[in-house]
Amino acid sequence: MAKTCAVTGKNSIVINTVNRRGKAKKDGGVGRKTTGIAKVRKYANLQKKVVLVDGEKQTMWLSARALRKLPSNITVTVK
Repeated sequence: MAKTCAVTGKNSIVINTVNRRGKAKKDGGVGRKTTGIAKVRKYANLQKKVVLVDGEKQTMWLSARALRKLPSNITVTVK
């Protein structure tokens, strides 16, 4: 199963990193030119935790934000 937060639904995203060269028109140049586009993957801050869901132990991925604001039926167990 993919790494996705069980509470917030956060997961990794794919973004484009654009490389440019040249001087901007407002600075007196002829404009910026795109020289390359590379796909980059940005990962969410996920941790694998053993939690109690309605009294039953489960292992799930949780984001850092979800760990701070867990729903009332989920409690994190300490190993």
